[in-house]
Amino acid sequence: MRLLIIICCVIFITPLRPVAAHPHVWTDMTVEVLFDEKGGVTGLRQIWLFDDYYTAYAIEGTDLDGDGKPDPAKLDEIMKVNMEQLREYGYFTDAAFNNEPLKLKPVTEMSTRMRGNRLEMSFVTAFETPVASAAKGFTYAIYDPTYYVEMLHAETDNPVVLTGAPAGCTYRLIPPNPDPSAVAQAAMLDASVRGETGLGAFFAERVSLTCPTE
Repeated sequence: MRLLIIICCVIFITPLRPVAAHPHVWTDMTVEVLFDEKGGVTGLRQIWLFDDYYTAYAIEGTDLDGDGKPDPAKLDEIMKVNMEQLREYGYFTDAAFNNEPLKLKPVTEMSTRMRGNRLEMSFVTAFETPVASAAKGFTYAIYDPTYYVEMLHAETDNPVVLTGAPAGCTYRLIPPNPDPSAVAQAAMLDASVRGETGLGAFFAERVSLTCPTE
């Protein structure tokens, strides 16, 4: 069975996708910002939806009974391997409060399923120390540091949901504005070359949170 190990960046996906230039895998995200009863942020519930072509590669060999659907146990194996690998890379999650990075707990809450022809992974990245107040200063970005995988918020009305947030909390989704040199570097990389760590940050969306002060 082929495992969905997106970290290693040695994946050769279907030739229906371009083989030159990063990225090579496309992911739509929806994110829940999780609040506690005091109005602090405790973590992020992330839902990653992979593109059709990569999904076909990832789930190859997982239909054990021939019903045309991946075996749930095999999907769970894929999910577990991904979480183990992603842990080393901070789950591709860059969260900060007042410009200080927030450390994450190991992921224990996770699930996976097929949504149509696309593979979906859902998991919670909880902070070791919850943000005491989200009035201002909390931000996050989710991205592959090497830009092998492009990760953007889904084009829906609510790509970011503030779950349990105090009244009046809002978010701002800031689109990427990559430097031309970063664009040129990404364009020169093919499927066999791993981008420099940090390249993905130039192409990452960042979300900032604002809640009313007392």
